[in-house]
Formats: sequence, structure tokens, C-alpha cells
Amino acid sequence: MKKFILLILIISTQSVFSQGDREITYGLFGGGIYSKMSNIPDALIVDGIYEGFTLKEEGKFGGTGGFFINWKYPYSNVSIQTELSYSGQGTDVNYEDKKGLKYKMSFNYSYINIGLQFKYYPVEGFYLGVGPYLSFNIAGDNIKYTSNAQEVFADSGVYFEPDANVQKVLKESFTGKNYFSGVLSAGYEFSSNLSIGARYSLGITDAMKTEENGHRYSENKNKINSISLIIGYSFDFDDLGNF
Repeated sequence: MKKFILLILIISTQSVFSQGDREITYGLFGGGIYSKMSNIPDALIVDGIYEGFTLKEEGKFGGTGGFFINWKYPYSNVSIQTELSYSGQGTDVNYEDKKGLKYKMSFNYSYINIGLQFKYYPVEGFYLGVGPYLSFNIAGDNIKYTSNAQEVFADSGVYFEPDANVQKVLKESFTGKNYFSGVLSAGYEFSSNLSIGARYSLGITDAMKTEENGHRYSENKNKINSISLIIGYSFDFDDLGNF
């Protein structure tokens, strides 16, 4: 990870300070993101132990935004773009069984992302991009748990732990991790400096760790995939002298 960060910083620094004949732009972008983390049900419940229930993962909507530097040679159809951004990603897990118990776990993670894209322009304005990204989890215990357990207890007399106690156990048992991903993108850059784009992020490394616990929660590979739609605005690097 340290080598990857160093590579990104070197490329960014060379982009800024080795301008020469390059066309350099910088700017801001923001938008919405839909993400989903895989294999959480397998970490929560071991196959064959319980029956008569459903446990489903659902993706979450969040926000993303950040800063970029993009540079290329004049009249070239390729460029390199480095980024620093924030994104909110995670997954909801919904449980329901034949006894009427329902609960929802929300894994609400926040990330600081460092990335690099190689962009190709088949026609003026339109680009296709690909590149590596490293995401640092800055809210690794942000898990929320809600259920109808107390209603079921009132009706049946079967005791369930209060939601706050279960949520505490989940926070202690699962920890969000930093993870590495690959990004594919497509977009259009208008002459007015506005841009629009879509991205698909494919998680490559594990994004969650199962800590040692006494609740039969197990360790497995939990990867995050996401789709995002963004809008950006760029400035020419030469315009910095006007500030």
C-alpha cells in the first residue's frame, strides 16, 4: 500500500511541476454511488445450523466527491488523471424468520480514496478510463442494528437481546478494512469545463475483518463493488496565476 501511495504522489507531483507542453487541468467532482459488499450472510450464520429464515444483502446509496488533476499532451488522445476523494459505501442485510423476528444490519462505511486513471479519448470530449484505487476506511465500526425483537418478546415471551447490545457485539466482531479496487469509467468533457461520467469499481481485496468472537461469526472474503454517477468542473492549470 505504501508503494502504491508513493507512486500516486510521484505521478501527481510530476504532473504539476513538469508542465512543459502538457495540457493540465484540475478540478472538483461529486455525485452519487451505489455499493454492495459480498458474503456478509456467510459471515453471520454458518450453513446448516439454522433453518426457516431468509437473510438477504441489499446495496446502499451514498455520496462521493473529490479533487482531481488531469494532464495530457496537446492533440493527444490519452491522459493520466490522479484523484483524492471521499465516498460513503456499505451494505444492508435484512433477516426474517418463521417466528416473526425481523432485523436489519446497516454497514455504513466511509472511505478516503486515492486513485489513478489512464484515460483514452476515441473522439474529442468522450473518454474511457481504467485504473487502480486504494480506499482507506475511516469509519470501520459504523454498523447499525434495528429489529422488532421486543415486539416478538411481548407476544411470545421469547427473550431477545436489546438492539443496543446486539449492535455493540457487531461493532466488536466486524471491522471495516482498507481495500484495493480497479475502476472502469466512461464520460464526456464539455468545452464549458463541465464533465459527466459513470464508473464501475470492482473490489479486489477483502474489505472487512471478522474479529475473534464467541458468536460463531466467521471470517471470509467480503469485497465491495460499486457504481457511481458523477459531475465535475475543471480549471486550466495556467489560470492558477490569476488567483
